[in-house]
Amino acid sequence: MAASLKFNGAVLATVAVVVCFLAAVLPSSHASTAVVDKPAANYKPAAPAPAPPASSYTPPLPPVQPVVVVHGVIYCKSCKLRGYNSGMDASPLPNATVSLVCYGDEDSGYRVLNQTSTAADRNGYFIVMVYDVDMFDRHTCRLYLRSSPTPLCARPSVPSNPKLGLTLVRDRAATAPRGARGVYHARTALMYAPGAGGSCPPY
Repeated sequence: MAASLKFNGAVLATVAVVVCFLAAVLPSSHASTAVVDKPAANYKPAAPAPAPPASSYTPPLPPVQPVVVVHGVIYCKSCKLRGYNSGMDASPLPNATVSLVCYGDEDSGYRVLNQTSTAADRNGYFIVMVYDVDMFDRHTCRLYLRSSPTPLCARPSVPSNPKLGLTLVRDRAATAPRGARGVYHARTALMYAPGAGGSCPPY
């Protein structure tokens, strides 16, 4: 019996020693097992990579078809309408029409090479684009009055004979669009005038 108590006491002593050893070695259950490195005081984030340089390549402009521009304004003589020009004593005539006719030379019998008609806008302004530039010759092309939008201003005034066309001169003050071989206008303004009654259109 005494021997048994001595054995049990030895076992308990051994267990106590093991428990104390484990308590000293193992971390407390309330302590965090994660290790967090504190950033250095002089740490700076890395700068982002620079953007790639913009391409210096410029695509070529598309080819432009050559063109000759003929433009001008059609007027109504002696009528004080919107846009009245006191120096000319005339007002722009909206929606009036003109024709540009280009003729061949004497050897061709002055045959018509090209005829283009167009209507003026609300400001009396018209523009004709001639794409057959090899055919165009300002000396053999003429501008004709064709029609008026109102019988109150339908009598041809300049030129007075609608069968006579106006010659062209180069418009050096105009800004030519890209591809234009030249910009032209009639030598004098194209005009209609009121009829015998003298009444003006109510524009």
